Amino acid sequence: MLPPPRRNSATMNSLDKTVWRSYRVARKIVESSVIASFELVPTDGSIVLPYEPGQFLTFRITPEDERSETRHYSLSGDPADSTHYRVSVKREPAPANRPDLAPGRMSRLLHDQIRVGDELIARGPEGKFVLDRPSSRPVVLLAGGIGATPLLAMAHSLCAEGIRKTWFIHGCDNREVQAFGSELRALAARHDNLNVHVLYRVAGVNDVPGVHHDSEGLVTRALLQRLLPLDDYDFYLCGPTPFIQNVYDILGSLGVQDNRIAYEFFGPATLVKQTRTPVPEQAIVRPQYPQSVDTTGADNLVVFAKSGFSAPWTADCDSMLEFAEGQGLEPSFSCRVGICNTCSCEILEGEVEYHMEPLNPPAENMALLCCCRPRGRVSVAL
Repeated sequence: MLPPPRRNSATMNSLDKTVWRSYRVARKIVESSVIASFELVPTDGSIVLPYEPGQFLTFRITPEDERSETRHYSLSGDPADSTHYRVSVKREPAPANRPDLAPGRMSRLLHDQIRVGDELIARGPEGKFVLDRPSSRPVVLLAGGIGATPLLAMAHSLCAEGIRKTWFIHGCDNREVQAFGSELRALAARHDNLNVHVLYRVAGVNDVPGVHHDSEGLVTRALLQRLLPLDDYDFYLCGPTPFIQNVYDILGSLGVQDNRIAYEFFGPATLVKQTRTPVPEQAIVRPQYPQSVDTTGADNLVVFAKSGFSAPWTADCDSMLEFAEGQGLEPSFSCRVGICNTCSCEILEGEVEYHMEPLNPPAENMALLCCCRPRGRVSVAL
């Protein structure tokens, strides 16, 4: 099982990241049969705001005669380039287990309707899945499919620094769907500190080993042992949930500690149970439900009213969601960055404060668990 994602602090101006800005599509690049990149410039002629490698933009699009929707897409370009942003979007099909459902609405719109010269509204950059710049450890970037986008920005930054040895391992189906292959190879050719390894799950008949890809199959323990010299690495993982879970388990089997692994899901992550080091058992009050919960005591108590127990808040938790997971609860969530509202929960008593401004403020007496912390004693309907 995975612990809560490790996050690195980044310098972010709260005013900047909450302002919606207009961008013009300067270029649209077809990267593969399923991925397109969009280069964006501010319509007011200004330079783009700086961002940390790994961050994303949040887009708000309102199709004709339809309701507005928001999505966040990782910045996949070079963070040192202040002339434009680049985001890369995969055309999302209908879920494999629900072919009766429509394909991804926003990705379909971007692929099929947005052209050069069109304007898009976005806010950001934001997000805490970022490169730990102060670290001096070598880096391993492990990407599954479109999960390469934030890691590509990290690779550009690491190459520009030219100090930390970096491995970029990209797993995808085949060359038809792979994006950024040529860009990664060219980057590695210019910078001695970058090594690239591409593996195809099922190579196509025209996919040439040693040219288009380096191996076939999935990321395995044997592959990592063969590619990586023995060292103390920082690992960054991004991709679909099964990819993240598989690689995380492999790293654990190799003795890699959790504090060396940062990851971000592309797509819903509700299938993966999050864990963390729990509060000591003697500090947790667990009456048998449906007995009433004792709401007296410590000023920092978090009461889980529906579950029938309470626990003192611990300052090392990033959010109420992470804290609840640490107590063995399984609140619903998806984005973990205050966008989707999946983790909305009723506040029965007390107040919370937001360390990350939610995209849409929740209703009165509700809170988004993924981006808030308690302000003193609080009771939640969880």
